[in-house]
Amino acid sequence: MYNIENPFSTNGIDEGIHLLQAKMIREGYNYYDDLQGDQAPLAILTFSIFEGNVLACRYLSYFLFIISSIFLFLIAKKFGKDVALVTLLIISLDFTLLRESRLASLDLFSATLLCISSFFFLSYIEKNCVVNLALSAIFFSLSLLSKIVPVFFVLFPLFYLFLRKKNMKHGIIYIFFFITPLLTIFLIFSPHQLIEGVLLRQAHRGFDFYSKLSLLVFIASCFIYLFAIRKWDIKNEKISYLVAWVLLILIPLLLQGRTFQHHFVYISYPLAMLASIALHENWDKKRRSILAVFIAFNLFLMVFFIFTAPKDLAYDVADEIKNITDENDLVISGNPLVNVIANRPAPPNLTNLARYHYPETTLNDINYWLEKNETKIIVLYYHLYEIERLRDYLNESREWYLYDRIEGKGQVLFYGISMKFSKDVYEIYVKR
Repeated sequence: MYNIENPFSTNGIDEGIHLLQAKMIREGYNYYDDLQGDQAPLAILTFSIFEGNVLACRYLSYFLFIISSIFLFLIAKKFGKDVALVTLLIISLDFTLLRESRLASLDLFSATLLCISSFFFLSYIEKNCVVNLALSAIFFSLSLLSKIVPVFFVLFPLFYLFLRKKNMKHGIIYIFFFITPLLTIFLIFSPHQLIEGVLLRQAHRGFDFYSKLSLLVFIASCFIYLFAIRKWDIKNEKISYLVAWVLLILIPLLLQGRTFQHHFVYISYPLAMLASIALHENWDKKRRSILAVFIAFNLFLMVFFIFTAPKDLAYDVADEIKNITDENDLVISGNPLVNVIANRPAPPNLTNLARYHYPETTLNDINYWLEKNETKIIVLYYHLYEIERLRDYLNESREWYLYDRIEGKGQVLFYGISMKFSKDVYEIYVKR
């Protein structure tokens, strides 16, 4: 948890969006109607309990990472104690999970619940206990209510119960407990709000082929997972579950419009187990050496990225804003984390200023709020720099002036095969 206030993940803009929305939900805004949310609601509603507090929500993510690792260890113990220990070692060094555990991450939140669900389903396979089946269904449903990435994986339990085991009674029990949390969420949001927010707004993000290359970045650090690529005995029910866990999430991820490295946290868990099982089938000197290289390489990455992460400039920008605004003044910021840290609200339809967002934010949307008396500051950062004529409008306006420009080191990014710090630039415009 060292230096967790300064994450090195480039997923940080999403974190700011979700925490600002969580904060404003706590203040009474509707996630879908007012804030135009485009994710499943459970994780964000949970963050709203903490009022979107940055450190509190990051500590929650780290706690969830620990919980998921414990449940993964318990799953792997079903294949042997040695397999479980190596699985735990691998997952604790997974670079993608390390990144997400230092953010308030929807993906990690959902993946943790899926890991818990998997423990109970594999326990059901072993013992045929209905309690395990019911708990598995509940946690799977909660995982989908946090983020819908693993939605196709639900096909495996249904296939297993209805077709492989031909157990109609247990299949119906699974469906009942699976839909119970879904029905409960209807007490907060209508079916129309959920369909529009979770499905329709996600469908307008377009397709980016190059984003699929993030799979290579994922594998580059976790090359040990390549041991999971082999011919598995899918007649073994537990093995078939792990293989389905990987494929029924990975394939839809690669087929969806955009795929980013943080999405792969869902398959880190089964890949760690499958790799450990494969390693132990022929536990020779060569494989022990490969594992040692993996450990050394990822320990280096962990230490390097955690200790070289620069101070997040969002804290400095937030301090400036707190000094020159009142609590109820509206602030438009290209990095919503600034609003959260400064404890200043944003216009409700401008909480998500990401590049890939539907409906797309236009110059007219921003100008509407710039003309409102309660809007006192706009902070140009990230996508706000890309909105055509916005900066010209501010510079030409008699109502707005450039108050300060803050710049410094940003995230560690890859430029081709070279790695260096990006440059973060914030321009603070204040209403006269």
